[in-house]
Amino acid sequence: MHTDFIELSRILRNENLLKTEALFTDQKHTWFTDFAAHFQSVCAEIAKLQKELSLPVISRMEYTMLYTNFINQRYVAEVWVYSDRRYIDKRQRMIGEYDISFLLVYFDELWNKLLSARKRYVGKVASREITAFMIQTLPDFYSYLINIARFAIAEIVGEIPFIDIDKADVFKINVGDYMAKTESVYIEDKNKDTKPLSKLFDERHYNEYSFEDYSKMDFSGCSFESTQFRYSQFRCSCLHDASFLGSSLIGASFYKAHMENCCLEECSIYEADFSSALLKNANFVNARGRAGLPDEEEWWHVGFLPVSFRNADLTSANFTGANLTGADFSGAVLTGTVFTDAILDNAIF
Repeated sequence: MHTDFIELSRILRNENLLKTEALFTDQKHTWFTDFAAHFQSVCAEIAKLQKELSLPVISRMEYTMLYTNFINQRYVAEVWVYSDRRYIDKRQRMIGEYDISFLLVYFDELWNKLLSARKRYVGKVASREITAFMIQTLPDFYSYLINIARFAIAEIVGEIPFIDIDKADVFKINVGDYMAKTESVYIEDKNKDTKPLSKLFDERHYNEYSFEDYSKMDFSGCSFESTQFRYSQFRCSCLHDASFLGSSLIGASFYKAHMENCCLEECSIYEADFSSALLKNANFVNARGRAGLPDEEEWWHVGFLPVSFRNADLTSANFTGANLTGADFSGAVLTGTVFTDAILDNAIF
């Protein structure tokens, strides 16, 4: 591909991803609601098929990006379910589709811009090269579906019809390429409550704690310093006097967790959920939880959602020096809460 056209492609890609980010910021709540409704209908269909004995116990659900669909400009994510045998499961089946054309408005625009710009490079840029570039770029736009699915599903996993599904002991919901790279947006482990904590955390690389479900467990007094818990679930867990000093808690959920005297100093808490948590005397000194893009001019990944402290008890919590740009404190108890030198731009109180 011509050098000048490669640079033009990079510039236009960045511009259109930034446009997608702006659209996501404006429409995310609507998109979360729409996805939740779709997800519940899929769960109802799975539960129905299992009752009819035409679908076995499932261990995985995937929102699949099939490149041939996108090359043909058919912008859907196929929803597949599998047993423990995964891709060699003879009873694997597609349960439905989710139309994501609303997410790919600027992906489509980018494709058309490049095809139009190609006319200025007659004989130097082939249409197949543009198609290859768009396939390479597609995962960046598709990553918004990962974000939507992760946060929408987290709000409804305790509801019917999801709880009616007959799931394996370890059940995952992933989003990604067909039979290739995928990312977990939800993990459920029925056996976790029976594992001694010493066994649960022995001989594991610090990254392997991410995306796991530690809900309703007792970690009082435990030390998890400098540990990766990205997008993990601590919903309704006991974390009295626990320490996460310097840990990555990006996207982690602490909904209704008991976290009195918990140390979260110097933690990365981008888009973490502390809603309805008990956080009396919690230490958030120098925590980092800024909402939005890390760089407003260069797109690197989907912008972070605001940290949520909705309806949390933050009595005497310490946020000295914390970056909480855009954080949501709606309904939170703030008696004696310390915000010395904290960055609270666009925060909601």
